[in-house]
Amino acid sequence: MATDDTGISRRAFGAGAAGLAALGPAQASAKPAKPSPIPTGKPFILTTWDFGAGANAIGWPMLAGGGSALDVVEAAINHVELLGDYWVGAGGVPNEVGETTLDAMIMWGPTHDAGAVGCLKRVKKAISVARKVMEETQHSLIVGDDATRFAARMGFTESSLTSVVSQQAWDNWAAKGEKTNAFDPEPIGKDSKLVGHDTVGSIALDAAGNLCVGCSTNGREFKIPGRVGDSPIVGAGAYVDQAVGAAVATGNGDVMMRFLPTYHAVELMRGGMAPQAAAEATIKRIADAGYSIDGGIAVIRRDGMHGGAKTGWADTPFSYSVQTAAGNVKVPVA
Repeated sequence: MATDDTGISRRAFGAGAAGLAALGPAQASAKPAKPSPIPTGKPFILTTWDFGAGANAIGWPMLAGGGSALDVVEAAINHVELLGDYWVGAGGVPNEVGETTLDAMIMWGPTHDAGAVGCLKRVKKAISVARKVMEETQHSLIVGDDATRFAARMGFTESSLTSVVSQQAWDNWAAKGEKTNAFDPEPIGKDSKLVGHDTVGSIALDAAGNLCVGCSTNGREFKIPGRVGDSPIVGAGAYVDQAVGAAVATGNGDVMMRFLPTYHAVELMRGGMAPQAAAEATIKRIADAGYSIDGGIAVIRRDGMHGGAKTGWADTPFSYSVQTAAGNVKVPVA
């Protein structure tokens, strides 16, 4: 049977063309129906993990008073960065040489603009430095010592990020003489040996209908110096689309970023999928690729519908909290 250079037989092509002709012009050119536009809901703030409720309590009065979602996300995350939690902000996990470094990103829905810092040193409010990257420059990501230099240029004060807890953790680990587990084989087809950790992610919708998302973390314990995780990567640690909604991720960032889970979840919602289904499909995609990791995602549509999903963390309850005018509700993720 004769074929063209694409390998498609002329007979098959002719039959297909005849079939299209039989459908008539209207049916042959028909396109899939577009999902209905997503309406704007009432103001809300969503923040991940157990510190979510406290962060929401900081941001909600600002929203209720007509404040910008951008200011709200920054304030909520600043609250967590200054708590002294072992996984976010000052006092957080040390890297391989005992230094604490921070990753953070903020993204503004109306313009799709984003700012981020990776491997930031000696500056506590990483999310605020990320906002300066977004608002004061045309860049989207600044990293390492140069991120610290930029922060100083923007007026931020440098101070040690090491705490008694983080110093002791590094001392105890260094005394064992072990290599960082960053050199271990990929966690494919076997359980991850990483200690679970928290990344704070926050999403807000203000009274003007504007969405904003942000996230901040210390990243991975005893990581190789210079390592940057998923948190400051647009579409990995966090993502927002003004017309759809937003998502934030947490967990093994070295694997999570390979799948752009927050972008994926938002795009699934754009196609009409409900937030809970979008969260589950996004996490399933990572698990289906064979990775055995701890990871989670929280997703919220601009109308206020939300959902979450996780993989791993059998002994670590992942949750997020959502605050609206009706109250501040903690949502456990199964």
